[in-house]
Amino acid sequence: MAALTADVHIPHLGTPTKLSVKAIGADTFFAGALVFADSANGKAQVVPATGDAFLGICAKQVVAATDDLVEIYIDGTHAIAFAGAAEADVGNVVVIDIGGGTLTDNEADVVSAADATVAAADILIGKCVGLNADEPARGWVQLHVTSGIATSAAIGWGG
Repeated sequence: MAALTADVHIPHLGTPTKLSVKAIGADTFFAGALVFADSANGKAQVVPATGDAFLGICAKQVVAATDDLVEIYIDGTHAIAFAGAAEADVGNVVVIDIGGGTLTDNEADVVSAADATVAAADILIGKCVGLNADEPARGWVQLHVTSGIATSAAIGWGG
C-alpha cells in the first residue's frame, strides 16, 4: 500500500491508554496512523526503518514540527485491517515486515507472521486475537509495544 494521506478510523475495544510523544521532525501524523520510535532518539515518526520500535496508533491528526506532541494509543485491542486478515491469523503476531514489506504508517501494510519473513528486524505491532465480525477484513490486534521480535512468532508472548 502507500503512506496515509488522510485520517482512518481504527475501531478499538474499551478505553486504550493515550500518551503524548515528541515528533522527530516536520511531518503529518494522521489519525489511525501507525507511529514508530526512531532508533536514534526515540522520537515519533511515521515511516519505520530497521531498528525502530512501534509506539502505538495515532489518536488524532497533527501536523507536527520538531518536538511537537503527537497523541497515541499505546495499548488495547484495535481492529486493524492488515493484509489478508483471516481466521488462520488468529493467534499469530502481526508485524511491519522490514525485510520484505512496505514501510509506511498504513495499517494495510501490517502482515501476520504467516505472511511475513518474521525476521529479528521486523517491528512487532501485536497479536491477532480474533476477527471483527462487522468487518471480517479487520483483525482484532492486541497492541504490544516493544523493540522488535525474534524469529519465532511466539517470542514476547509467553510461549
